[in-house]
Amino acid sequence: MTRAPKDIREEDLVAYVDDALTPDRRSQVEAYLNDTPEAAHRVEADMAIARDLRRAFAGLVSDQQPAALPATDPRKHMPLAWAASVAMALMIGGAAGWVLRPDAVPQPTSGLVAEAFAAHRTFVVEVAHPVEVGAENKGHLATWLTNRLGRPFAIPDLRVAGLSLVGGRLLPSPTEPAAQLMYEDGNGQRLTLYLRRGSEGDPSFRFAETATEQAFYWSDTEFAYALTGALPRARLLEIAHLLQAQFEDPGAPT
Repeated sequence: MTRAPKDIREEDLVAYVDDALTPDRRSQVEAYLNDTPEAAHRVEADMAIARDLRRAFAGLVSDQQPAALPATDPRKHMPLAWAASVAMALMIGGAAGWVLRPDAVPQPTSGLVAEAFAAHRTFVVEVAHPVEVGAENKGHLATWLTNRLGRPFAIPDLRVAGLSLVGGRLLPSPTEPAAQLMYEDGNGQRLTLYLRRGSEGDPSFRFAETATEQAFYWSDTEFAYALTGALPRARLLEIAHLLQAQFEDPGAPT
């Protein structure tokens, strides 16, 4: 029997999900997982997400565009090279933030997440005025938020995930101006992305929830982000990865 080592790190678990370990190291990680049910559960969930993403984006990373996408399929209007790069970014376990941090359990809703939850609840139910600037003026929205947030800013495109932009708005926060972007799917299910300056530069995803919604939050060198919605956790995490990939890639479509 392989003895479980004590030096298994988060990057080892990432590489295990990615099937990128040597046979000896893989055996050591498996021994560790056998002795650590909590870590085994997280790794199993991440592997399931990876399998789902590979299936979902398989057609986008092929050498040729599928022959006959329906006119309503959001992939039809996505640049193939960008869609492929997004799919690969989502599938590479070594990318920043792929595996949740060990402390990625429901956290008290304070700071960024509390602000995001409050903004989400306030505007996601609005019918007449859910946003200040609608999707038809996306260029103006990007320029306005760039100027007010004081950092270069591009509106993420989530059509590859079946989500269309509703629009966005500027919001106050205790420390910096903040922004909220709203998206919805074909059934009218809405989710929001809340972002502001003052980030910690930590790309790892963390999770928080209330009785009615869930959020994944992370940061980079420019902004802190919180993606909120009443969606299944795995679905919300997929979208968070897609957003992170676009914010990290200056060639993303806007």
